[in-house]
Amino acid sequence: MIDIGKNRTLSLLGSAVALSLALIVLFVLCALAELLTPGLQATHAWVGLFTLSPVTAPQAWLEGVFFSLVFGLLVGSVFAAVHNSIAARGL
Repeated sequence: MIDIGKNRTLSLLGSAVALSLALIVLFVLCALAELLTPGLQATHAWVGLFTLSPVTAPQAWLEGVFFSLVFGLLVGSVFAAVHNSIAARGL
């Protein structure tokens, strides 16, 4: 049987990459929704969080993917580090 209490740490790199990929996929889905249905406010301005360019411009896609990657790497690694420090105390 596996003892879950022994291995309660998260990989910094794994968490960072996973969150980056999730944010990139979310950005692309929201950008496609905004591109295909411009009048529908379904994206809740998600695209605007990562770029100021219009969604029809290639620059918007490059900026959105790049900043999603950077934000995901930063937040994912901070999340894993905080989780690991809390888990080390047995909380």
